[in-house]
Parts: sequence; C-alpha cells; structure tokens
Amino acid sequence: MKTRTHLATVAAAAALGGAVTGYLIAPSPGDAAARPSAASLASGTLHLALNMPAGDRAKAAALGYNLFDVDPDAGDIASLPAGGRALLWVGNTTCGGFQQESTSAFTATVKRFAGNDRVYGWYLSDEPNPDECPDIAGKIRQRADIVHRYAPGQKAFASLTDWPMRPLEPSETHLDLIGLDPYPCRTDDTACDLGAIDTMVGQAARAGFPRRMIVPVFQTFGQSCNDGERNWRLPGEGQLRSMLRRWDRLVPRPAFDISYSWGRQDAWACPALSDADGGSGLPDLQAVMKAHNTRRSGPGRAPAPAVSERPPASAGPCPAPSSD
Repeated sequence: MKTRTHLATVAAAAALGGAVTGYLIAPSPGDAAARPSAASLASGTLHLALNMPAGDRAKAAALGYNLFDVDPDAGDIASLPAGGRALLWVGNTTCGGFQQESTSAFTATVKRFAGNDRVYGWYLSDEPNPDECPDIAGKIRQRADIVHRYAPGQKAFASLTDWPMRPLEPSETHLDLIGLDPYPCRTDDTACDLGAIDTMVGQAARAGFPRRMIVPVFQTFGQSCNDGERNWRLPGEGQLRSMLRRWDRLVPRPAFDISYSWGRQDAWACPALSDADGGSGLPDLQAVMKAHNTRRSGPGRAPAPAVSERPPASAGPCPAPSSD
C-alpha cells in the first residue's frame, strides 16, 4: 500500500475544482496587500507539516514550522504566521486529476502569485505513479515549465514514494525538489526499520535525483485510530530522534523537510503530530520536532549535539477525534 502524504482536504478541493479555478483567476483585492521584506522571511532549511488547519498554524510556528501548504489564495497566504512561507497545493494525487486541470487556468494562477515573496513554491503532484499513468511525467513537466517561465525562483515540487522513479527523473519532469516518504515504523515490529530510508534515498539516486533535490518526509503519524488500514504506528520519541539523525546523515542540508502528518486523516493518519504532545499516553513528538526545527539553520550550520535516547514511548490509547 502506498500512503498518501497530502491533505485529507485534497479530495474536497478537487471536487470544487471548477468553482475554485474561477476564483483563482479572478482579480483579488488581496493581491495589492503590502508584501513583507525578503529579510523577514524564513530561510535556510524550512519546515513543513502537512494536513494543518489554519487555526493550528500559530502553535506550529512556535515549534519551528515556517513553511505551510495552502491553496493559492492571497488572503490565506497573507494570514500565515510572521516569517512563514507558502507551498501552494495545485496538484494531483497518484493518477487523479490536477486541482487546475487546464493549462490556461494553472498559468494564470502562477502569473498571479509570481511576484508574491511569501510563495516558496508549487506542490505539483503527490505520489505520482508512472506505471498506472504513463503520461504523468509529461503533465508534471508542463506545470514545472510554467512555474520556471513565469515565477523564476519559486520551486516546482512533487512528493514521491517507492513506485518507479526513473520515469520521473529530473530530465523528464523538470522538478526542482522531490519529497521522499519512507515510513520506518510499522505495526508488525516494535523497532523502526531505518534501512527503509536508505533504500528510498538509494532508489532516488539510481533514478538520477541528486541529494540536493531531496526533501525528507518524517513519519509523525500512526494508524491505531484511523478508519483505514493499520500498517503503521506512531514512533516513540527516541525512535523519531533516530529517524531524524538518519535523514540528517543522508541529506544533511535539505531545502525543506516535511512532517507527515500534523493533523488526522480519517483513512490514513490517526494519531498524528497534533495529538502527540505527551498527553493521553502518547509520546511528546512535538518536543522532538521543536528541537529539530529550531536547531537547523541550513548550509553551514553546526552539527547537532549527541542526544541520548529514552526507550520508545507507548502509543497508548488515542484521544477522541477532534471536530476539525
């Protein structure tokens, strides 16, 4: 099974695609809003947590998260926490339709946000599967080329999994950055298989992706209270630290990294990072991620100090689902 790495709201956004596309192309009063100076924006290695309600962004910012995936909406971008930047979700999942299927609609949207300093890049696809949809590389390349033409400096990004990667190599997709999402902590083992991280990084290397293109995706979810399959479990604090150290060795200075997932997804993720604050019998993964996020400063940063590990915390019972 291939776990989705994006928002539960993607399906709803796709369902509203026609109405949303019309809104995106229309002029917005928010376009004229004052832009923050470039010096005030987050830089170095950025930190993104997926599936985050807008009301949780301030809490996440206090944990060092400074990149947020949002729809291409001027008001939503302007409301991000101070210094925060936006990765705009305009993509598809696996072989599904893109949020903005027509090239003209996508081009108009890119042009609209090309001058917005808070826009870091464009999330063009989530786990594309070239075996099932052989034309997906060309569709991604078309969108990446539009980004590069009309918004130079903004990044074209897609998240990949362990499906065949060679058809998605840089020369075929023209992506700037790719996420890799091995999830080492499974329900059938009390240990976490960190070798899964090495395996996927090696798969990407054989497909022609240099390390500088890789965006690590950290497992911060379990499947003990979701409605779907139960293949993964929430890591303990020490296990998450080990995961971060392994990624740090393989990809020490990524452009950004991703925590999947901040919030719950009914079919895929429960509990999630927003639950894991040390209460209700869950480990304090938020503290682990805060230490990780706040010590990173991009190229030239000092090595992380050695950290002793506690035994993995028990996931315990899941808290009751929230109303978000």
